[in-house]
Amino acid sequence: MIHRVTTVVLALSALGAAPAQAAGATRAAGDVQVGGLTVEHQVDPLGVDDAKPRLGWTLSAHARGAGQSAYEVEVSTTRDGPADVWDSGKVRSSRSFDIEYAGPALRSRTRYFWRVRVWDAAHRASRWSRPARFETAFLTPGEFRGTWIGSPSKPADIPLTGADWIWYPEGEPADSAPVATRYFRRAFDLPAGDRVTSAQFKLSADDRFTLYVNGKETARSPDVADSWNTATVVDISDDLRSGRNVIAIEAANAAAGPAGLIGRLHVQGSTGDPLDLVTDDAWKSADTAATGWQQPDFDDSAWPAAMEAAHYGDAPWYSSVSAPSPPEPLLRREFTARKRIASARAYIAGLGYYKLYLNGKRVGDHELDPAFTVYDKTVLYSTYDVTKALRAGGNALGVSLGRGYYAMTKPGEWNDSPWHSDPKLKLELDITYEDGSTQQVTSDGGWKAADGPTRTESVLYGETYDARLEQPGWNRPGFDDAAWKPALAVTAPKGTLRAAAFPPIKVTGRLPVKRVTAPRDGVRVHDFGTPTAGWARVAMRGPAGAVVSITYGEKLRSDGTVDNAGLQSYSYTLKGGGLESYRPSYSYNGFRYVQVDAPAGVTVASVQGERVHTAVTATGGFTSSSRLLNRYHDAQANTTLNNLHSIPTDTPMYEKRPYAADAHLTADSAIASFDMVNFYENWMRTHRDDQNPDGTIGHTVPATVGAKGVTDPVWSASFVLINWDLYWYYGDIRPLADNYGAMKKWLDHYEQTIAKTGHIYTGFSYGDWLAPGAAFPPEGTRLVGTAYIYKTATTMAQIARALGHGGDAAHFDALAAKTASAFNATFFDTSAKAYHDDRSAGYRQTSNLLPLSFGLVSKADRPAVLANLVNDIRTRGDHLNTGALGTKIILPVLTDSGNGDLAYKVATNPTYPGWGYWFQALGATTMWEEWQNTSRSHDHAFMGTVDDWLYQRVAGIEPAAPGYTKIKIQPHPIGGLKNASGHVQSPLGRVSSAWTLDHGRFTLRVGVPVGATAEILVPARDRDAVKAAPDAAFRGMRDGYAVFQVGSGDYSFHSAK
Repeated sequence: MIHRVTTVVLALSALGAAPAQAAGATRAAGDVQVGGLTVEHQVDPLGVDDAKPRLGWTLSAHARGAGQSAYEVEVSTTRDGPADVWDSGKVRSSRSFDIEYAGPALRSRTRYFWRVRVWDAAHRASRWSRPARFETAFLTPGEFRGTWIGSPSKPADIPLTGADWIWYPEGEPADSAPVATRYFRRAFDLPAGDRVTSAQFKLSADDRFTLYVNGKETARSPDVADSWNTATVVDISDDLRSGRNVIAIEAANAAAGPAGLIGRLHVQGSTGDPLDLVTDDAWKSADTAATGWQQPDFDDSAWPAAMEAAHYGDAPWYSSVSAPSPPEPLLRREFTARKRIASARAYIAGLGYYKLYLNGKRVGDHELDPAFTVYDKTVLYSTYDVTKALRAGGNALGVSLGRGYYAMTKPGEWNDSPWHSDPKLKLELDITYEDGSTQQVTSDGGWKAADGPTRTESVLYGETYDARLEQPGWNRPGFDDAAWKPALAVTAPKGTLRAAAFPPIKVTGRLPVKRVTAPRDGVRVHDFGTPTAGWARVAMRGPAGAVVSITYGEKLRSDGTVDNAGLQSYSYTLKGGGLESYRPSYSYNGFRYVQVDAPAGVTVASVQGERVHTAVTATGGFTSSSRLLNRYHDAQANTTLNNLHSIPTDTPMYEKRPYAADAHLTADSAIASFDMVNFYENWMRTHRDDQNPDGTIGHTVPATVGAKGVTDPVWSASFVLINWDLYWYYGDIRPLADNYGAMKKWLDHYEQTIAKTGHIYTGFSYGDWLAPGAAFPPEGTRLVGTAYIYKTATTMAQIARALGHGGDAAHFDALAAKTASAFNATFFDTSAKAYHDDRSAGYRQTSNLLPLSFGLVSKADRPAVLANLVNDIRTRGDHLNTGALGTKIILPVLTDSGNGDLAYKVATNPTYPGWGYWFQALGATTMWEEWQNTSRSHDHAFMGTVDDWLYQRVAGIEPAAPGYTKIKIQPHPIGGLKNASGHVQSPLGRVSSAWTLDHGRFTLRVGVPVGATAEILVPARDRDAVKAAPDAAFRGMRDGYAVFQVGSGDYSFHSAK
């Protein structure tokens, strides 16, 4: 701990030097004002668990060149009271962000108020800021009271032993059956006068089924991939009667291959022995659906007996049908508030997801909470102010739990994770009364549990909901819970409890339907116009027991129905009696289209889309005279948001996995457009938590057990590169200090690996993934793997210097030098002046872009290497030929080498491959996964890195020192653009650049926040062609730009090109 604090102090010192005023700058007129107060990068946060929270503020001033020379912070226990907690005194420093609290130890569960004043560059004090506040949660995790509790429900125990897989008698259905739908019936009698107490039917079909009991649709299997692996268990007791009963099942084989239906019905009556009915050759079958075939009085005497395709346990299905997981647990507890309430806080960790209710009303607006973490290392909890939700007298707490990733069973890829378990809850409610006394309610043995109406759920596959099983009032006081069972004390997760410190997932907007189609009777497809992430709220009316299917997808099949790729399928069983509304609780979807399949008798009243993602704040923007470039920016911003769900995902529809390279490639544009600091801080801790003993990190973070073994220095470079991004863009040094040892261990592994192979990486990598016409790159992956080891070694040297580890920095420099030497000796063709991995693949753009971008090309060879790159691009008709890695850097490399107009042509080329093809030929509105028109995903951000170029080259905004304490603004008026503008939010405030080009006259307007200095590069033939403010100091000409140095403020420059 002492080491960490020391390194932070060193870095603060490095960043804390007061920015020099530009030559001739006007001194501030004493009008510096303080605002924008934050604690841990949040405004007035509730539930801070850092013992030394970081404080920050921004400054404003009318005068240019203003700055801060000192500050004073006061912390109090009352809003307008004295500094009874801490007064920093006057601290000489220009730093105004990430100031660690340095007063007496803070107390847990306490509200604090604070304010700050500063001294300007002329040492004149500002007014005090308005008070801000923060409230601590548990500064020591062990203070969080309450037992972890869960549901006593267990998976349904209905064995399929003795049942057969049956099918219509044709061929060998266990080997292969045609794509077709087949129909099955089975009649049986129940004794007169016997009352059915339970009738559990466990069934499955390869590929799907619809179940009818006495003519009434009762259940459907999810329309998802491999749904046969998990059986459906449905209680049909309400649909049975004395005498003759008929079960009818429609089963579909969706793809050529094995086909079968299997099930067991267990009926328990009030008298006599139970009845067990299994699928066998006593069932009747048909290959066509005659009118009324589901009804009990239908004559099936002409139907042939079903064929027994295989006994349960035999090939090809073996014993692979698992029981479904128990339904969502509902947990409740009533209590009495004895006095008048002054304040109340609820602290909750509900795994995998929770919904909290107090007196029947939902608490908060978080969705899919808590965040996905490595649960045996970190478990996040949330804090809620529930003062207004409580009342004197009787109260009731209610919590429903979803499986999330923590308890996911379908797919089963997370089952082997050491943290995987069943849903569970830990809760503490603290009440403070007006007389100062307190009361506490915690999760313990006094809670009751029951099954909820969400019967099955999966983040990937969707949910099954039976509204007939709702228990109105279960989360209100006075509910009769006599039939509920006591909640069980369960094993606690091993992870440390931490307060969630980054934005939660929320519903962030409503989405109107743009168009509705009807591809077949009873089916309506609702088109929302663009791919997004979230869900739809569907309102409907119909009889009890009717089943409505809701399917989400980004694309349509040829018949106009939604292609959900075997994912994202929902089933809702109506309770009847009026208008009903449904939306998912424990899953989300990537979609443009929502298909609602309603049976006869059901009316769909409305379908309202809701956008759902981590609610990061928008902080940046770009616009220009090109509608196409503006569309690119909007698309990347939306695609980024669609892939933020507590982790950065690759796609909101398909894997929904946190692929590490997708995130580090898109980090620049994400940080430019949104406040990502706390989001990425959390994800960097997740990297540390998920690190393998040998230092490696899997290709996704968190990773399944299998994915932890897929190690790639390019993909997992996210650990080093995004930690550096946090420092470079935000000046945030704490993640560097916290993760330094783990990052060093990661690089040590690859240093040892390449030492055995001449400093060339020969292991696994995805390489330049998804170049045109390829998945894995045809040139191989040695070059890119080695290049990224060099890149991370140079970055680690910078990190080591920032932390004051000079010896480590020298070591990393030496590693980079050895790697660079081996790289050039192995891959550079000195005669052709080009880099190759596998030469048989021919010239590859990315193989040359990486050394150009990373600084691996010698100064002497750089012009020739660039010329070959330009020639290849022009030979291809001004097209890129890059995958995700090369795509990120092709436009900056071209622009920085004086080929900006060619970069513009590549960016806007309307033919394949490229962004212009997506947006102009195919009508894209988001970024896609692949360049071709058959791209699987239509919501994939890692090819949208053109947005980096828009911010940093077209608008020209870049940091020149950590946290934008120094700024570089160098716009590029290229491609016939008439104007462009961009802005980002730095820790010091807003940075902006806006330029216009009108009949050869170039005008640039820039905004520099108080506390920063900026280097402004204005396109011009010479100094005399530029009109600038007197306090903009001319520093010389550079590559066709006049260079000026300025302090804070707004400036205008005019030049005749």
